[in-house]
Amino acid sequence: MLLTKGWQKALVAAVLLAAAAVLAHLHVAAQVYHPVVRLASPDGVTLTALQDETPERQKCGRANDTFLKPMREHCKDCRVLYARCARELDATETALLSNRPLPFYIVHSPGLRLAIEGPVATAKQNCEFIAKDLFDRGYPQAVCLAPRLSPQK
Repeated sequence: MLLTKGWQKALVAAVLLAAAAVLAHLHVAAQVYHPVVRLASPDGVTLTALQDETPERQKCGRANDTFLKPMREHCKDCRVLYARCARELDATETALLSNRPLPFYIVHSPGLRLAIEGPVATAKQNCEFIAKDLFDRGYPQAVCLAPRLSPQK
């Protein structure tokens, strides 16, 4: 049985629409999201948290919420500057991801890297507190790393 011209066009349009839907799904499925949170505390410290990437935006949002809950309990006066699911990272976030030297204290734990900027003594105190708190809450490892400068060329 042969299709009429109108049915042929409709069939071609349906096939093209289905192919476009499959390609759009593959594109979305290939996206990677980095949970990133930036907080400012009243004592002049800024925290930038980068968690392990996730392929789903909802999981990324939940990861940010899970990170923020204890932070809000410990620092009720801290301001959330942003909590986002980044597909592209800024310079600090990229350095955290690749473990490049940064001039700030860093908390390093499986699944989490946290840069602590601000007055040195306060940043160090926050770094040590957060590392201990993570360890006490069941993270297998959490260490406070001193600032490192890039080697001079």
